[in-house]
Amino acid sequence: MQEWDEIRRARLVKNEESARSYNLRRAALEESAGADDDEPLPFLCECGDPDCVASLILSLDEYAEGHATPNRFVVRPGHVFPEVERVVAERGDHWFVEKDPELLTT
Repeated sequence: MQEWDEIRRARLVKNEESARSYNLRRAALEESAGADDDEPLPFLCECGDPDCVASLILSLDEYAEGHATPNRFVVRPGHVFPEVERVVAERGDHWFVEKDPELLTT
């Protein structure tokens, strides 16, 4: 059973990292296009659920705050997987979660 738990945790983190990678590209594109730092923009929820298609409306500044450290992700409220992360801040319509850095693959 321990092996299955490790596989599940790895899959959760990989899903989160994929959403984060997309969002980072999106933020870079918006920045290069001259988007205002406080303009509301859509981003993907960076939770570990592979079926989640929820969006978050954040400014570039808010998104940057959500990634102050490499192990921090931004998710919809309640989209938390306690086996791999913990909530570090709640901002109404989005939460910041942090993972054990040893779980990250990138």
